[in-house]
Amino acid sequence: MEHFAFLIHPMDMGHITRKYRMAKKIPEKLVTGTVKRKKPWAISEITGIRSITGKEAMGWFIIVPLLPSQILNLREKYVVKKIVKACEVAKKQGAGIVGLGAFTACVGGAGKDIADATDVAITTGNSYTVSTAIEGAKKAARIMDIDLRNANIAVVGATGSIGKVAAEILAAEAGALYLVGRDQYRLDEVKETIFDSLPEGDYNIIASTDISGMVKQADVIITVTSAIDFVIQPEDIKSGAVVCDVARPRDVAEIVKETRDDVLVIDGGVVRPPGHVDFHFDFGLPPDLALACMAETMILALEGRYEDYTIGRDIRIDQIRDIENLAEKHGFELAGFRSFEKALTDDDIQTIKMNATKVSL
Repeated sequence: MEHFAFLIHPMDMGHITRKYRMAKKIPEKLVTGTVKRKKPWAISEITGIRSITGKEAMGWFIIVPLLPSQILNLREKYVVKKIVKACEVAKKQGAGIVGLGAFTACVGGAGKDIADATDVAITTGNSYTVSTAIEGAKKAARIMDIDLRNANIAVVGATGSIGKVAAEILAAEAGALYLVGRDQYRLDEVKETIFDSLPEGDYNIIASTDISGMVKQADVIITVTSAIDFVIQPEDIKSGAVVCDVARPRDVAEIVKETRDDVLVIDGGVVRPPGHVDFHFDFGLPPDLALACMAETMILALEGRYEDYTIGRDIRIDQIRDIENLAEKHGFELAGFRSFEKALTDDDIQTIKMNATKVSL
């Protein structure tokens, strides 16, 4: 039996008040201050993971008691120390590798400082997240009759570790590639890096901070920012477009599902692990599904790869191919399409296609 752990944290005040109902009656500032002082703890066991090779693994969810705004705005040294303490809790439980979930993967040099400060193996899970996001977006594009060779593909959050390598992989396949983010200087650096990595040829790559303007022109959008608020609104999306939302919290505004029945928005990085996995904790997915970042941690444990894996700001393409091969070896696969945490049926998708066709007439 192999062992791992995965760090999670409350994504908003609602997560806190659902667990501690009295918190609804207390000023928010007092609640967040109290949460900040709590120590990390193991909240549930993760059981039932069985590779098609016969190997088994179990793990634990470890709570890091910080909200996204606190992780991003408190002194980084304090946040890293809190995450390292959570890793120590995981090690005491018996974990050989720890996955950094949600915003815990965004600080400390994208996991590098945390890996340096603890002797348990660390991964952000971002390699498998990239792989599954691209696979899902391509599959959705085919269903929506979008030919990538003639399509405008936008990567929102292109300066982040996931966005940057996703853009690099897609650059040679896109009709036009839009690199979208908030820092023009960093976007230009990414653009130059991608051009240097490509074989000689004509490539149309545009780097822009105009999120709305770029998204409006895109046929396929992969969005993976670390923003706390929504960055894509209903009026931003082209009719018939595919949007793969990898971000948690999500980048696409909730109102899109109510007002845009002519666009296909899919939740990125949703995976079906082998066996009968039970997280014994509700994190928004059915019991038999996992996020790709969680799955990467499971895959490495099943393989006995107790080593630092996806850490730092630069994800290597060969590392993505490696985790893809390991995922296939152990029986992990992309789950069916989900949108705003609900399953999409074939009929749902055909209705979206039909609505998009009506709009274009």
